[in-house]
This record gives sequence, C-alpha cells and structure tokens, in this order.
Amino acid sequence: MIRENKNNSRRQTFLSMVILSILIVIGVGIFITQSQFNPGILQKDALLPKPDKDKPSSQLSPNASFVPLPEGIQPLTSTEMFDPRNLSDKINGKAELYLSAGFTRLISQRFRDERATDLWMEAFVYDMGNSQNAFSVFSAQRRQDAESLGLAQHAYRTPNALFLIHGRYYVEIIASNVSEQVQQPVKMMAETFIRNTPAKIAAVNETELFPKQELVKNSMVLISSDAFGYDGFDKIYTAEYEFDEHNLTAYLSHRRTPVKAKELASAYIMFLLAYGGKNIEAQLSIKGARLIEILDTYEIVFFHGSYLAGIREAATINQAKTLAIRLYHRIKEGGNESRSEQ
Repeated sequence: MIRENKNNSRRQTFLSMVILSILIVIGVGIFITQSQFNPGILQKDALLPKPDKDKPSSQLSPNASFVPLPEGIQPLTSTEMFDPRNLSDKINGKAELYLSAGFTRLISQRFRDERATDLWMEAFVYDMGNSQNAFSVFSAQRRQDAESLGLAQHAYRTPNALFLIHGRYYVEIIASNVSEQVQQPVKMMAETFIRNTPAKIAAVNETELFPKQELVKNSMVLISSDAFGYDGFDKIYTAEYEFDEHNLTAYLSHRRTPVKAKELASAYIMFLLAYGGKNIEAQLSIKGARLIEILDTYEIVFFHGSYLAGIREAATINQAKTLAIRLYHRIKEGGNESRSEQ
C-alpha cells in the first residue's frame, strides 16, 4: 500500500513537471510574440505602398507640387497619404462620395503663415483617376458662396478656401480662418500646383454640350452612380434650367457604344414606368425619344450616337420638348469629337 502511494506520488510529480514545462514554453512564446510588434498594425503608414518614382502623375507630393511656396508660407506638417482603404480616417463621413467616383489617392499637408501665428492652411490633392471623376466630386460639393476663378476650367474660391480641377486631380486649399491675408497666398499655391503638375485634359467635356439658354449658373453636376434613384445610371451629367419660374433638369451621359446608350435609355424608361410613370403619345422630332408623365411632371428620354440624354421634372410638355430639342442639337453638333479619356 505504501509502495502504491509512492508510485502515485511519483507519477503526479512527473505530470506536474510536464505541465509546468508546457506552460513555460507557451509563456516564452507569448513573450517573444508580443516583443516583436507588427508594424502593419502599429504604424498605419506601413499599410500604404511606397511612392513609385517612375509614376509621378499618381504619386504626387505637395512638397514638390506647391514649391516654390509664396513668401512667408512654410510647411507646418509632413505630407500624409491615404488610399481607398483608409480614406475615411481623414475625411470621415465623406469618403463614400470620393470612393464611388473612382478615388485613387489623397495627399495632404498643412502650411503656416509666418506673419500670423494663428493662421494655417491645408492642401488636399485627390487623385481621382481622370478628369471626369475629378469633376464629379468638385461639382457635388460646390459651395453656395463660390466666386469663379480663371485659374482652370473649373475653379472657384470662398472666403477661406480655393477649389479646382487640374486634369485627374481635384484640389482643395483650405485656410483655418477667414482672412483677406490668406487669399493671395492660397491663389499663388494653386497657380504653382497647376504649373508644376502635368495633366491630361479630355478632348470633349460633356458640360460644354448643355444648351446655354435658360441655364442656371453653376448648376452642372456629375453624378457618379445611382442617378435619379436608378442603379443603372452612372456617370450622368446634369444641369438645371429655369423656364417660367420653374426649374427642370437636363442630363446626358456618354456610353461606350451607341448600342449601350440605346439599351440604357430603354432600361431607364422601363424603370420609370414600373414606378408609376405613364407613357404619353406625342409628336417628338427626336428619333426614338419617349415622353413619360410621372409625379405630375414630364420626362423625355432619348439617345443619339453614344449619348444617352433626357429632360426631367418639367412642369409642362412644352417645356420638356423645348429643352430636349435644344439638348439634342447640341449633342449632334459637339458630341462627335474624339475623346482622350473614358
């Protein structure tokens, strides 16, 4: 009996030593793992690819693009870079607008004015892939107090900021305070960026195809996706018009082929009819055009060549027809030029 107890004691001691050894090994492993931190987790910059010197057009640095800086303006911070994975870290709440429009990369940097210790400004350079995408985010955020500038085809300023498109880039330069002192330096920074940054401009700009008569100033917008609640509508340019104190909308979109334009027009017409629209028989001088009454307003949908186009929210049939014919002729006149970007 005594021998049996001794044997049990020895076995228990042996098992205890084995378990203790395993725990020691596990503990050492955990210590080694924790002592070797993951830079991809602790350093978010490591998640971003390193700049490619062979691709300066998509790897811009404000350090280069805004040099020489205006007198008295100096860098306040180093550059920050963001891609689609972490854009929301910088512009939380607005990232989806950029992502849906083809956003590639954001580079931002803050600068300070040596003459005013409480005044600083931040430059945002969004690489949107092409000028069409850049116009989409530019037009969607145009301020009501905007003052147009001649720096670029699309450029304006507000009391404390400047906004512009330069090729594939959408640029914002925003000051911390409203001050007349900052307007000239901000403008000079924008001019330097344009001068230092190569940019390809599209041969045809859809905004130029809209009729000018009765056009509401600064009302042109490019909707990247889900225009008018229809998920098939992407890259739709719109413009507001005023007829007899009533606003209506003209729209157009360049598609890859005439067949694609026709198919999309037909699909949108079916969408309108499915949601309460009523087909109206009317004499229209545009081949293949359809007139739809919906929610006490009138819409005309048509296509010409590779362009889908139409009028919506017209108060009367005559308003819809008048604007549709003007838009049709503008597309016929200017829509057949070659395009350098899609």
